[in-house]
Amino acid sequence: MKKLKQLILVPAMVCWFACSTLANAQTMPKDADPQLWSRALKIHRSAIIVDGHNDIPTPLVDEDFNLARNTIGQFHLDGDPFHTDLARLKASGVTGEFFSIYVSGDTLKTGGAMHRAMDMIDARNREVEKHAKLLSACNSSADIRQAKQQHKVCALMGIEGGYAIENSLHALRNFYRLGIRYMTLTHNVSHDWADAHADVPKNNGLSSFGKDVVKEMNRLGMLVDISHVSEKVMQDVLDISSAPIIASHSGARGVNDHTRNVPDAVLKRLAKNGGVVMINFFPAFLDARTNQEMQQRKEKLKPELNALQAKLKDSPNAYPQAERQILAQHPIYIASYTRIVDHIDYIKKIAGIDHVGLGSDYDGIPMLPAGMQGMEDLALVTFEMLRRGYTEAEIKKVLGENFLGAFAQAEKVANVRHRSISGDGSLSKLPK
Repeated sequence: MKKLKQLILVPAMVCWFACSTLANAQTMPKDADPQLWSRALKIHRSAIIVDGHNDIPTPLVDEDFNLARNTIGQFHLDGDPFHTDLARLKASGVTGEFFSIYVSGDTLKTGGAMHRAMDMIDARNREVEKHAKLLSACNSSADIRQAKQQHKVCALMGIEGGYAIENSLHALRNFYRLGIRYMTLTHNVSHDWADAHADVPKNNGLSSFGKDVVKEMNRLGMLVDISHVSEKVMQDVLDISSAPIIASHSGARGVNDHTRNVPDAVLKRLAKNGGVVMINFFPAFLDARTNQEMQQRKEKLKPELNALQAKLKDSPNAYPQAERQILAQHPIYIASYTRIVDHIDYIKKIAGIDHVGLGSDYDGIPMLPAGMQGMEDLALVTFEMLRRGYTEAEIKKVLGENFLGAFAQAEKVANVRHRSISGDGSLSKLPK
């Protein structure tokens, strides 16, 4: 993919603050009751919304993506592969956005996992520095609540892929000091201390060191994220963790039997743990038909795509765009955004309304559900919950309050307000 042109946003930014509202960013669904839509937007604007997972740091680092590009009045552009930018963040109504510090399992062979994580942390920090009037570097549940009052967006961070710590608790502690507030224990590859959801198990769940990682995360106040891990790892984490856990971007296996989703047995235990499953928006995780057709298309087009990749091996950034053009010529069924609420309904039934949230996976997935083009369409989820009879209090729980409660409890378990970094690099309690 060619590097995105740098766009000057100064004049548009002034208009943003003066003009931008959810009402002009959203498109009311066809056949929707206008009064219900208006009420949904009102609830959405007043809520604290936390999105558990956004992969925009990857294009920030790899493609020189311009987060300040001007998309005002240009939402729903055909062919735009991205879901996130400053204008869309504002239009979404999100208060807390977790920037994913994604580290691939490929680093187990190539090395450089920690270096990669540091590059991405720097990318988040640079965006906050450049756009300080809009973005805030947040590290706590209180920071998120304060940002809502300030009409700012919290740019939080979570590591995706425990490979980043390179088997070091020292590194884990340093990542916490840098602002990492959750860690997904694996990505798609099993490693020395944790097994991934669809890879060959190496540890029968968590190794002894993996269990130490969970305990140290509890002590620090870093949330343990069970997205991408095997079911045995999920169960091991629940056996060990003294703080609420999260699945930052997963779904309910009872709705779509995919290994990336959380099974009922774990949902029931997670409710007792106080944790939250944050629903991933990827249609293949939401819906079995989409997943099946996507796999069939992948097999059918494999020779053509392999040849294309070989042809463009010297221009790796050109491949994603070329791939999208080929896939567009072979359309498949894409599940509707309403399927997101099917997963919310299911988790509400099995675990309870207090244990479900949103973890979109914006810019980490190749497509959004039908009806959605980017972050600006997030209010559709609020509308669909309202349409199904959810109360305002229930909607606000799903949008952010459930996550905030779990986060605050993890902070309480760690007692982070009464700790400091001591001279030897360990955490010790401050004198009262």
